[in-house]
Amino acid sequence: MTVANEKVSTEVDVTQFLIGYDGKALSDPKLDAEGKPVVGEDGKPETVPVSFRVIATIALEQVGRMEADRSLPPAEKLRAYQLAHRIALQDKVAFKPEDITFLENRIGMTFPMNVVGATAMILNPAQLTE
Repeated sequence: MTVANEKVSTEVDVTQFLIGYDGKALSDPKLDAEGKPVVGEDGKPETVPVSFRVIATIALEQVGRMEADRSLPPAEKLRAYQLAHRIALQDKVAFKPEDITFLENRIGMTFPMNVVGATAMILNPAQLTE
């Protein structure tokens, strides 16, 4: 953790892959240049692990598109843009507590529980301990 402006920030490696509740990496279908699924020699679709960066930017790109966002102030949309910009350009991003809360909420609104839990393990692992 780093201290900036007397607020504690948490540095997150956004390139790390999401790990599901079963201990396996979460994955998506591997796509070719035309966006079609790649099939391996065994006839099964190939997959690629999903990074925190991908999930966070998808969730942030949805800000303003959801029904719940109809009255969202422009400042919140700008905040989402600024976070997405940092996540896209930096491999390690220092998040303030309010950034983490914002990201957790947006990921929770966008994705199912397995993705929410896997990203929570990256952003705030203490909240998931027994």
